[in-house]
Amino acid sequence: KRISMAACAYVLSGIWLLSCVLVAPAVAHTYHVEFKEEGLTICEEFWLGQETQRLVYAYSTLLLTYILPLSAVCVSYLCISVKLRNCVAPGHRTRDQAEAQRARKRKIFRLVSLVVAAFGVCWLPIHVFNVLRDIDIRLINKRHFLLIQLLCHLCAMSSSCCNPFLYAWLHDRFRAELRKMFTCHRRIGIPANHCATAS
Repeated sequence: KRISMAACAYVLSGIWLLSCVLVAPAVAHTYHVEFKEEGLTICEEFWLGQETQRLVYAYSTLLLTYILPLSAVCVSYLCISVKLRNCVAPGHRTRDQAEAQRARKRKIFRLVSLVVAAFGVCWLPIHVFNVLRDIDIRLINKRHFLLIQLLCHLCAMSSSCCNPFLYAWLHDRFRAELRKMFTCHRRIGIPANHCATAS
């Protein structure tokens, strides 16, 4: 059953509202700090005298933004995989047709597994970084703190763009056309967009 437009609007509104609620404590405890001697200005969280509240917020954020979403994605894709595995096409099928269907199911299962793994791997570094910072900030190399934080954020944001590459790379026709394009370019030695004209 398709979800209605009204239900979509409610879900999206709920997501935005939850996002604002989750970030509100961090915004309330973020301060503008100037290091005049170094000529550096940063915004940083300070929970002065509220260590317990800070840890509760940190672990709640970990639960709501990583553990629960990853668990939900795993359960959803597991249900999809089980349903596909138990799905039987009606009518009599030849051996070739049965093998083709099994190959399609294997490909879908592989794609589903990679999407889940990509989400987990991309978001893991930033959450590990945040947990280490919350436990004891000295556990993170002070000299490279900002660089490590930047790389962890970059890895997390890459989760949004890696799925299309996974979908494309696992598509046989896409890989065949990509291989053909580079083979044509290497063999003829002219720009690849002229290959179709030349043929």
